[in-house]
Amino acid sequence: MASRRDDMKAHSIYVEEKTVYRCTCKAEFDDIGRAEAHLRHPPQERAKISRPKKRTAPRKESRPIAMTGLEMPESSS
Repeated sequence: MASRRDDMKAHSIYVEEKTVYRCTCKAEFDDIGRAEAHLRHPPQERAKISRPKKRTAPRKESRPIAMTGLEMPESSS
């Protein structure tokens, strides 16, 4: 049976320091290279000013075409 001392040797606690780089746009980076790349090529922000919508021409309603007697096909009855 393992003694309590042997179990404690299998575990150790250490402190890990980690630098996090934050941009003013709230993006976070672990690597300084990625943070610098973000500054060189920032993501495109959505336009805060709404663009005016383009007006489309009103749709023309289809009208039935009246066919004259000359244009109607003859029926064979």
